[in-house]
Amino acid sequence: MAFDYVLKFPCDVRKAIPEQKLVALAGYRSLAQFAFDQARQADPSLSPEAILAKYQVEVSQRRPDGVVNQVPMTIAQLVEMARPLVQYQAVCKNCRANISDRPFGCIAKINYPILRESEQWLLSRLPADGAHPGLALLFEFLSECGVDGRNVDALRPRLFESNAPLVRRWQTASGEKQVSSSQVIHMLAFSGEIQPMHAQFFTKMLGLTSVLSDPHPPSPNIEQFKTLMCAIIMGGRLEAPIATEP
Repeated sequence: MAFDYVLKFPCDVRKAIPEQKLVALAGYRSLAQFAFDQARQADPSLSPEAILAKYQVEVSQRRPDGVVNQVPMTIAQLVEMARPLVQYQAVCKNCRANISDRPFGCIAKINYPILRESEQWLLSRLPADGAHPGLALLFEFLSECGVDGRNVDALRPRLFESNAPLVRRWQTASGEKQVSSSQVIHMLAFSGEIQPMHAQFFTKMLGLTSVLSDPHPPSPNIEQFKTLMCAIIMGGRLEAPIATEP
């Protein structure tokens, strides 16, 4: 399972493939690569041909009536389903919306379970000084918009490593303030489609531009959150919305 999101920047690929189909095909491609890498790691002696033919994964498929079924498929079947994308992958190389540095990199995800270290990393990025103007904006935004993190906490412990959110506290002129990791995740990932103006606001409020020059984090899960931040930055710059599907 994963939290999926798409930076919907107009491009030649989107002119050729409808958005919904593009997202589905990119999902098959990504799942095939992930499953292949996992199989190779589990048994390095296997040939690529054996991995493609032998290993199966569960794929979510929505029926016309809206019911979602889990269908077993081999990695080879997934690769074949994603084949229509092959002719377009070179288009993505220099695209400004390619936040993942790979073909169709405007489509990305954060894998569940969300690790505790990722929640720690998110909170560590907030300013240390309780008088920082960005924090004042954050406190006000969370309060006025009702970003309490409850919809994130409802997923614990099933989709999170920690049963409870982490909390960071500051002393301010008006007393002690606190922000939970659930609130940050709620704001960035569980508030519906992120419009360009909201992306610009989040970038300024949280000082996200620094992630563009940060070294790659040691954890793949943290790296995925960093990529989401890059998507938010670029969504604001490119005037492109970010569709989210937790």
